[in-house]
Amino acid sequence: MGYITHIGWGVIALRYIHFSSLDYNIWKALLKLYFNDPIEHVYFMYDIIYAIDKTDIYLALSNNDVIGYLLIWKGADVAGVHIWGDAEPLIRFLPTDIPMTIQVYNDDLFKLVVSHLKFKGGKVLSKPYYNMSVNEQNFKPYHSDKAIRLSEKDLDAFIELRKIQISDIARREINRKEALEIMIKWRYYGFYMDNKLVSIACAFVRLNEVWIIGGVFTHPDFRGRGYAKIVTSAITQNALNSGAIAFLQVREDNIPAIRAYKALGYKIIGKRNWIFYNRPTKILP
Repeated sequence: MGYITHIGWGVIALRYIHFSSLDYNIWKALLKLYFNDPIEHVYFMYDIIYAIDKTDIYLALSNNDVIGYLLIWKGADVAGVHIWGDAEPLIRFLPTDIPMTIQVYNDDLFKLVVSHLKFKGGKVLSKPYYNMSVNEQNFKPYHSDKAIRLSEKDLDAFIELRKIQISDIARREINRKEALEIMIKWRYYGFYMDNKLVSIACAFVRLNEVWIIGGVFTHPDFRGRGYAKIVTSAITQNALNSGAIAFLQVREDNIPAIRAYKALGYKIIGKRNWIFYNRPTKILP
């Protein structure tokens, strides 16, 4: 809950901010940043509104403008980290004692972040991801009506499919309470074949301007039949009906998924380096 100011980079002041430290001028700067480019800063805005108790924020300020930030969301087993803008002095605040998935928005910072993490030890893996988005004008729905919004009656089927999905990404299983919470909160849609839930998709983030679509998964025995496209179409339709832009991120080498998203009208709007970091067994000073 601290507040740290450091002067030494010209006009840049570094501030470590929790909710209790946000003042009116900082809020104005953050809102200005977000509304200038909602897609670029959708994670940042969502976390400071809905997850501030689980989020650490470091800002680089020039006068009254935010020119860089480091955002660390600690709401899961793996921290979600975002490094944007002129944020080189903020790299040293990375919490290298926990596993992290890091999105580096500035290509110039990528090598610096990797070098810093390797110096601290642990395992560092990087992969490029495409940013894709679609608006109402470009959307090409694909049998959205065949998907259903999942509810409590679908919980057992949802858990069964999620167990397979989670094993694919090597994370722990979720219990029934957690499963129900995320199914409702993230607005999951699903597709059934022969009374079996075989494909799901959701919206991790829902703001007025942007929804982040994700969690797309199809049972391995039912792939290649267009089911993922159906559920992605349904949640995308939901986002666009709300007046938001639909945004998603996909690994550069996931050609089938990219092809499916493009068929729905999604366009590649950028590429971002992701870093997957696992803490060392012994933390270096």
